[in-house]
Amino acid sequence: MTDEEARVLNDEILSCTRCRLSFGRSHAVPGEGPVPSRIVLVGEAPGEKEDRSGRPFAGRAGSVLNRLLASIGLSRDDVFITSILKCRPPENRDPKNDEIASCKPYLDRQIALLRPSIIVPMGRFSAAVIMGQFGVPGGRISEIHGKAFRAEAPHGPIILFPVYHPAVVTHNPPLRGDLETDFRRLKEILEGISPV
Repeated sequence: MTDEEARVLNDEILSCTRCRLSFGRSHAVPGEGPVPSRIVLVGEAPGEKEDRSGRPFAGRAGSVLNRLLASIGLSRDDVFITSILKCRPPENRDPKNDEIASCKPYLDRQIALLRPSIIVPMGRFSAAVIMGQFGVPGGRISEIHGKAFRAEAPHGPIILFPVYHPAVVTHNPPLRGDLETDFRRLKEILEGISPV
């Protein structure tokens, strides 16, 4: 993905009117990070803070994500962060199927241009969409989190590594340990210590 290709794609996302969510947004949130990127983290959809700022994971879940990345020696500058939906659903409700269908071509193009070796779907919606896209049998996020799945992307072999959404720390604090363990495993995979 060249800087020019990234700019063109971001501009398309920022001006998109493919679905109803475009009419209630303050900002679309294309995502951010290095181009290309070895790791792509994919959330569900922007929240209120993301909608206001135009940046992914700008709220409390973003603070949790920043700490998780730091715990394995990474920062936001080392990864590309985006979401399945690029606009905030009203009241942060779950994405609807037609909204996912309208927005997913943008994610597909991002993945094709970023050429990651690892995609980290964060949360149940992201995991379902990403696993489905690559034809990998999924399951409940409680069953598949922290497990590495091999898949084939147009640019070559990749690893899918679903984790709980960082917001789980706020909604279900006991899962913090699982999330931290998953990120430690991610580090081992990145360093080639842990087999896939």
